[in-house]
Amino acid sequence: MQKIIFGTDGFRGIIADNFTFQNVSRIAAGIAGYLHAYKPQSKQTGVIVGFDRRFLSDAFAERIARELAQRGIPVFISNEPVPTPAVSCYIRKHGLPAGVIVTASHNPCLFNGVKIKNEFGASAGQEVTAIVERLTERTEPAGSCGKNAAAVRKVAINEPYLSLLKRYVNVPLLNKTKFNVLIDAMHGVGSGIVERVLCRSRCRITTIRGERDVLFGGVNPEPILHNLAMLRSTVKATSCDLALAFDGDADRIGAMCPDGRFISSHQAICLLLLHCVENRHWSGKVVKSINTTTMVDKITRHYGLPLDIVPVGFKHIAAKMLQEDVLLGGEESGGIGFKKYMPERDGVLAGLLLLELMACRRRGIIEIMRDMEKRFGKFVYLRRDMPVRLTKKIPHPQSICGKKVARIDTYDGTKFTLEDESWLLIRASGTEPIVRIYAEAGSEKAVRALINFGCGVL
Repeated sequence: MQKIIFGTDGFRGIIADNFTFQNVSRIAAGIAGYLHAYKPQSKQTGVIVGFDRRFLSDAFAERIARELAQRGIPVFISNEPVPTPAVSCYIRKHGLPAGVIVTASHNPCLFNGVKIKNEFGASAGQEVTAIVERLTERTEPAGSCGKNAAAVRKVAINEPYLSLLKRYVNVPLLNKTKFNVLIDAMHGVGSGIVERVLCRSRCRITTIRGERDVLFGGVNPEPILHNLAMLRSTVKATSCDLALAFDGDADRIGAMCPDGRFISSHQAICLLLLHCVENRHWSGKVVKSINTTTMVDKITRHYGLPLDIVPVGFKHIAAKMLQEDVLLGGEESGGIGFKKYMPERDGVLAGLLLLELMACRRRGIIEIMRDMEKRFGKFVYLRRDMPVRLTKKIPHPQSICGKKVARIDTYDGTKFTLEDESWLLIRASGTEPIVRIYAEAGSEKAVRALINFGCGVL
């Protein structure tokens, strides 16, 4: 029997290898066992189950729903593929103790996964997933537990989510604009959401890769430059004010300027942080993952905002959002969460807020970015994924690429911060069998040298 292990955000596996109906049933049984032991009210309130557009996601969701129901847990299951934040929204709106969504987020098409959400709509922490993992090792078949089976009911999850987005974003302001917006849904569940939020605006919204494709057009549904060649070519062939891209379950964002220049997740985080402070006039703590740009540090110092740095995985940011007054939480992968919202990342909301930023400033995104770099400096970021396993201890040199190592952090991989604030991070992925090398520096030449050094270490 294969061991079930939850990684950075949920359980991920290759379909028909370790992501099977049998293992999904075991996970559902573990969730039911956890709810019975620690959330007995779940027998009355139930659990929401959602799914994305991946191969067999709907069938896996049906299996989870059946297993939970046969163990006495009422289930509400989505009537269509939905973004992950929509599941979180439904949990909060109806006061449910938990939710489940079948998705492998940005992973390759061969993968699928299961994310567990807690009663706040945030990703379940390790204290919960560890219990579920243990319970998957000793569960009975559902058939022997079905005497007091509960009901399974299909529901529309997207409607409450759309209403939440419309309340959060300044829709009246956006309705007055005439932005040309290009959206790359990457064949994921983000398709059509922005159009529905801005249905009464004068914005012209064009979507590419909006249809379902379980192969995701041959690229990973992760909104990074490497996967956005079609978006870039479309931007250059048309006229737009901003291009947005969403990952497979629409909780991460990528963006592109009208001239085809990629707006990295780091730049998006900083743009939205400035928007929250300067246009929305909010304050609070900022939280970023260890692999996120140093520009965040500069902005928080400039405005006297507290900053916390956490391991990779939005669940660490969400935990802070539940405990403290967090203005914004951001991670390198494009997941961003906001004050007065849910303790959850949301790629669609991030995209809408970029449009709101442009509307507030009455300036194009290129001009806004140019002003940000003039004020806080320019940083060049690069990531390389290596199909290897981290089998040896990372050495701790005193200098890298001719610059003194000022600090070494080892709480999530090994991060070297150099004397000029450039940095290099080497860490094993929590969702795929690869090692990621991240680096940031003041020039493309310098950042490539850091990446090459990291590859040499491996």
